[in-house]
Amino acid sequence: MDRTIQELTWEHNTIIDSSSDGLFVCDGQGGILRVNPASERINQATAEQLVGRNYLDVAKEGLVILPSAALEAIKQHKQVSLLQENRFGRKLISTATPVFSDDGELIRVVVSERDITEIDRLQKELEEQQAIGDQFRQQILELQQAQLNGRSIIAESPSMVKTIRQAFKLGKVDSTVLILGESGVGKGLIADFIHQNSNRSDKPIIKLNCGAIPELLIEAELFGYVKGAFTGAAGNKPGLLEIADGGTIFLDEIAELPLASQVKLLRFMEDNRITRLGSTQSRQVNVRILTATNQNLHDMMDKGLFRADLYYRLSVIPLQVPPLRERKDCLLPLIRSYIDLFSRQIKKEARLTTAAIDTLTRYTYPGNVRELMNICERLVVMTETDLIDVVDLPQTVVSDTEQQLADWPVEMSMMQIMETIERNILLAAAKKYRKQQDIAAGLSMSQPTVARKLQKYGIGSQFGRNRN
Repeated sequence: MDRTIQELTWEHNTIIDSSSDGLFVCDGQGGILRVNPASERINQATAEQLVGRNYLDVAKEGLVILPSAALEAIKQHKQVSLLQENRFGRKLISTATPVFSDDGELIRVVVSERDITEIDRLQKELEEQQAIGDQFRQQILELQQAQLNGRSIIAESPSMVKTIRQAFKLGKVDSTVLILGESGVGKGLIADFIHQNSNRSDKPIIKLNCGAIPELLIEAELFGYVKGAFTGAAGNKPGLLEIADGGTIFLDEIAELPLASQVKLLRFMEDNRITRLGSTQSRQVNVRILTATNQNLHDMMDKGLFRADLYYRLSVIPLQVPPLRERKDCLLPLIRSYIDLFSRQIKKEARLTTAAIDTLTRYTYPGNVRELMNICERLVVMTETDLIDVVDLPQTVVSDTEQQLADWPVEMSMMQIMETIERNILLAAAKKYRKQQDIAAGLSMSQPTVARKLQKYGIGSQFGRNRN
């Protein structure tokens, strides 16, 4: 029995002293009972200086740091984790776990200290290497941004690539275009792209949000007015159609245009002539019309809220902009682009942890690109450190991704769930890459492992010998 106890004690001590993480033990009042060599090295304080003394006393001497995970665990009676920087500039994650007796009395607190300074440095180096390896993609994005005078359209997904190609073609003609898509997908950006690639690009693109102007004023905004045309019309003012002469006018939320204004817009599209409110004189202008809506105009026509003849005038060429949930390949480039953009604006070097990137790329973004942009700006501005982690993300993002992971059939085991995820990832990789070596490189796996897993999930048959 004595030999067994001695062996267990030796094994226990060996495990503690061999740990690369710092470990120390306190009693229920904060008295330090034990410190392992790794903790001595991290804090640059010996066990003789620490053991047998209260944590607060040695903290006053600067031997350990405050706030203390151990003292917080004693105070809260629960596990506490803190991200800290010690007096030597080392970044630490300290986790204190309380230990209770059978009658619920707090008798010990075990604290683990992990030095993440090197991990943080290596992650930054890895991100830099990934950025270098992604140079070709960045060059494409820069060309896209240059075409929009600094405004970025990122098209990595097939659906968005198709939309950009169509928009580029539409820039070469003068047809009226109706841009369709959910709120926040970037319909205004597509309108800019069409204009910038047209022969009207040296003229202005004038924009009007039809839902933001009161019904009584929208005609005055579009067609202008003369002095005395209505109460408050103190002088003559040209309308937006007149200002856009030779260029383009973009009417956003066209579904919100009042019926009376729809009649006047239709008449203008028939003869390209405008008459200011209160005037009897008309003049001809040369304006290309682009419109956009997130509503179903067919339903509105059925309800008598939108004129059918105007609809067919506006939708000579409809252009659909896909929602962000259908542009999965665009997510990561968009996130990095906006994080970099807002970081430059406030002179900060913000970057995302791998866990934060995984969470952001799983989120469904009901508000589309506008929501993604707002989230990125909030993260860069509000996060106190340069490293943005999952804890910094909005709760709506975290909750949504957690729900996705929770929505598995109850009859599936954890192994089945993991295999399903693994198979889906390999299927996606098999579509993206031509060779097994490329899949291995993209997923940081060995080629034999990839070959074995492809065969396991019945994907291997898609690869001929010329792909290996």
